[in-house]
Amino acid sequence: MDWIEVLYSDVIPWLMELSDPSVRYWALTKLLGRAEGDVEVVEVRRAIMERGPAVEILSHYAGDGCWEGERSYYTYKYTSTHWQLLLLAELAADGRDERITAACQRMIDDVHGEARSTVWPCFHGNLIGYLHALGHGQDERVRQFEAELADAGDIGKWRCENNDNLPCAWGAARALWGIGRIPVDERSDAAQEAIDSGVRFLGRFKLREGNYPSSGPRHRLWERLNFPLFYQADVLFTLRALADLGRLNDKPTFRLATEWLEARRRDDGRWNGASPYGSRMWTQLEKRRRPSKWITWQALYVIKEATNSRLPSDIVRH
Repeated sequence: MDWIEVLYSDVIPWLMELSDPSVRYWALTKLLGRAEGDVEVVEVRRAIMERGPAVEILSHYAGDGCWEGERSYYTYKYTSTHWQLLLLAELAADGRDERITAACQRMIDDVHGEARSTVWPCFHGNLIGYLHALGHGQDERVRQFEAELADAGDIGKWRCENNDNLPCAWGAARALWGIGRIPVDERSDAAQEAIDSGVRFLGRFKLREGNYPSSGPRHRLWERLNFPLFYQADVLFTLRALADLGRLNDKPTFRLATEWLEARRRDDGRWNGASPYGSRMWTQLEKRRRPSKWITWQALYVIKEATNSRLPSDIVRH
């Protein structure tokens, strides 16, 4: 795909529409390379908290770090605290909001206070990811969560009890997404080793085909293009996590999956997508329609990063 052609097409203006501030934010930062201090980026971050799905999600906040009707921070799916913080991170919400701050603190307190014998890579990856994305990753207890996740990958080999104790691609992908939210200069050696372990695991199998160790058939979501997902992962989410870490070209299977993703592009330069859990959320992130802005910006980001990482650094900078 000719990236210059994309930039001068009508796809970028479509993603930049004021009606979808979160998508506009990601287009500005991930596709156009704007810095956080850029005037337009600052303006759109403010807009995210004034209109759109983040506002609707926060309207159901019930106080004390909880959302309406929840039985625990994990239940019900997908309207309780854990899932709302994940969505708010994906929406680039402002973590300084007092409701978000209280919810993040509640998650740190509750998870730290639990007597855990098992670490779930998908849960810990999400937890660490949204705490850092929302600006609440500096607590020393979060460092403990990071160490536990790293052990689950390095020592535990990404195994999951819900997958017959086999290594889990969903868990590894979610873990990489979460660690990718930790600022590079704050990642421990163990976190870096977990990244390498996750990349090795995902690269040993055919990413697009999803033929990872499993006791059953490949999940129906894997080859669809979905957003949002929660503890699940698909090809697009996995490629996005790898793109965040600059590891898209580490393995031939990643490149093949990126080519498959590019081939799914419509004639108008957009991608179709699905929201499989939309009816169980407080609000849809976009109207049920094709094509999808959320899928399109992520697909373009993956392809852009895969292309840039194959170019000489002096060309990328220019």
